[in-house]
Amino acid sequence: MYYFDWTSTSPVSKSALEEYSRASLSYPGNPSSTHPMGVQASGFLEDCRKRIAGVLEVKPSELYFTSGGTESDNIVLQSLLNIPSPGEIVTTGIEHAAVLENRAVLEEHGWKFTVLNCPGGYLDPDSLSKALNPRVKMVCIMAVNNVTGTIQDLKALACVVRNYEKQIGKKIHIHSDAVQALGKIPFWPNDYDLDSASFSAHKFCGPRGTGLLWCRNSAIRALSKGGSQEHGMRGGTENVPAIGAMTKALEDAVPAVNANLEKVKAYRNMVEEAVGDAGYTLLSPSSESSLAYSPYIITINVDKLPSEVFLRIMADRGFCLSAGSACSTNSRGKAERVLQAMGFSPKQRMSAVRISLSSLNTQEEVELLCKTLKYVSKEY
Repeated sequence: MYYFDWTSTSPVSKSALEEYSRASLSYPGNPSSTHPMGVQASGFLEDCRKRIAGVLEVKPSELYFTSGGTESDNIVLQSLLNIPSPGEIVTTGIEHAAVLENRAVLEEHGWKFTVLNCPGGYLDPDSLSKALNPRVKMVCIMAVNNVTGTIQDLKALACVVRNYEKQIGKKIHIHSDAVQALGKIPFWPNDYDLDSASFSAHKFCGPRGTGLLWCRNSAIRALSKGGSQEHGMRGGTENVPAIGAMTKALEDAVPAVNANLEKVKAYRNMVEEAVGDAGYTLLSPSSESSLAYSPYIITINVDKLPSEVFLRIMADRGFCLSAGSACSTNSRGKAERVLQAMGFSPKQRMSAVRISLSSLNTQEEVELLCKTLKYVSKEY
């Protein structure tokens, strides 16, 4: 099989798996226990927190271990239910479901959701500026889109919000789903003047079911209650081996970001050329444009075929691709919703296929993918 669905998940790296095994054997105690084995596990947990903080260039006290990006997003969004006076949330139509699926419950409790379209996949700072008003208490903007790979100008967008804060004399929380950014593009939260960001280990060759919430806003308190773990932000016994594996995977991924980017850019150029030769069209930004995009994600329109049919044809030839987000049984529907917010037509959305790359793909695999794309276009 040839794997080109790295955006949905990545296999656990050998070094992360080895660390998982080592931590499982070395730290079997509950980190909340006061006996020696519990103290050892707690010490290892805090060492992981410090190591990750060093990689991200943030304070260890700002990091909370979670089950992944979805839970991290939900902690931030649902914390608004603790506020006695509802306000307004401004976000985009291209966000992950982990953000947008909170809309119904928040609106039931009096919150207003303002969802902005992103023509071509980018949020215009002017559109954000016009959406701000004194009732806005939170702005959520995805760093890297998981369907087309568009990268938002978080610095410029955060600047819009901070300038408005000065006008009204009130704080607005800025959150970013950065799941597709960490370990793939240079990303340090403090560079963007954010208040919080969510991350998921299985996007950078760590274990599934483990992630991070970076949050420097002490007013954010989780709606879900449990024990006092993670300073009360996320109750439940921490998954010590998985956190150790995530730490190792992150330490491997971040220093290699630039080298891996160059390798994947070359792969992406090959795929983009093959897409053109096959008569398909790009929905992701072209490499020849000046737009910011992640080379790890390339979504195309296969024209005559519905995406499900095309995926079956490619799967029969050993290729693992997707129709968009894999976080739902209706992944094509989720992708279509994002593409609609970007301004793509129903026909374009119906035949959208996502190819996601990794530096762990070989050139031979990419060349075979390119040949197969061209072959299928001629046959069907």
